[in-house]
Amino acid sequence: MRHTTYIITSFLAIPFLSLQLAKAQVRQLTMDNAVKLAIDKNRDLQVATLETAKAAQKVQEARGYGLPTVAASAQYLYYFNKQVSFLPGSFVGLGDDQLATFRVGGANAFLGGVAVSQPLFQTSVRSGIKVAQIDGLATDQALADVRATVVTDVKKAYLDVLITQEQLRLQQQSITRNEQALKDARSLLAQGRASRVDTLRAFVTVENLRPTLIQLTNRIGIAKTVLKRTVGLDEREEIDLQDSLRYDDALFVSPGTDAFLDAVQARPEVRRLELIEQLNREQIALQAAEKQPKLAAIGSVLSQSQANNFRLGDYRWPVSSYLGLQLSVPIFTGFRTNSRIQQAQVTRQQTEKQLANLKEIVRAQVKIGLANVQEARLRIQSQQQTISVAELGYRITRDRWKQGIASRLELTDAELSLTQAKSNYLQAVYDYLTATVELDKVLGRIK
Repeated sequence: MRHTTYIITSFLAIPFLSLQLAKAQVRQLTMDNAVKLAIDKNRDLQVATLETAKAAQKVQEARGYGLPTVAASAQYLYYFNKQVSFLPGSFVGLGDDQLATFRVGGANAFLGGVAVSQPLFQTSVRSGIKVAQIDGLATDQALADVRATVVTDVKKAYLDVLITQEQLRLQQQSITRNEQALKDARSLLAQGRASRVDTLRAFVTVENLRPTLIQLTNRIGIAKTVLKRTVGLDEREEIDLQDSLRYDDALFVSPGTDAFLDAVQARPEVRRLELIEQLNREQIALQAAEKQPKLAAIGSVLSQSQANNFRLGDYRWPVSSYLGLQLSVPIFTGFRTNSRIQQAQVTRQQTEKQLANLKEIVRAQVKIGLANVQEARLRIQSQQQTISVAELGYRITRDRWKQGIASRLELTDAELSLTQAKSNYLQAVYDYLTATVELDKVLGRIK
């Protein structure tokens, strides 16, 4: 009997343990935590971070062109016909205008050596290092731009979930009010103080609101999916948002008197284009350096031997070596260098135009962002008063309807006005928070 009781108790405990395990697997997520997770897990940000690592290696590669180059080589040759040497014919009794041929060397030939080259004067090396360094700085700014975009996207996705949850709660409140109205209509109908039409209209109103609950529930799941993808979380992981959609004007930090100049100095994409403009100037210098002479110190140590057998111990390995200077002066390259210089100049001009255009875009974004924040603040202030009036109007109309003074249609309009007022206020708060998030990105406040 004890064993049976133990088995039944364990069996009943399984659903409870499964429920507790499911709850334990739900990630509690605040907006700040979501941002921190995204910085660590977002795949676009990871790609941009790897790009900065690649840029650092490009600097090392550019510096490597100024370091010595050492190459070792080894070669084995088998001669089916031995090498031929030509000597004057007089050496073997032939005429002076004739040549004598001799086959010399062994069938097996071995050759090995080490060659060294050290650039001494090569202006392209210095320009190449500068190009790589500026490119690395531009890549850092690109990473900062991606980070700002990811942070903005995460915050907006978080707010999307919050407003959808609030819309669901608002819809449930509306259904609750209409269900109470239906209950009152049935009670009044039983007392003979309301018509059957009013009761039917109240029932239809409640049922018409229920499909919206299904839509909003589905939209919450979609919004959470977008948030998890943006953060970089596993799609199967459950999340529970801890923040709420609320208006706090104290959180808004007003920009300075000249917000545009502050934004231009802080925006990473502006700084990136400025660095690319510098990069293009160095590219011109790099291409022009190809017209300059190049001087390098060269050296080589070479050993070779030949024989008709493979008794390597009997081979002789004479060594030859040299050390010298090599000067290379470009004279004519088929106008290729001039063409590359012209291309670099055109690219620089394009970057200048892009930079000027981006600054105008930033100016417009700052103006629009500030206007959106101000508009949302005014709407919030207006809707706060509207909600109070709508709540009072709904209570008065409901009491008048219970007394038989007001019609069912008036009550429906009052409830709809209250729901609309709360919905407008909710949308205004969402727009305000979204506008402030977007404004932070526009002003370059996201570091």
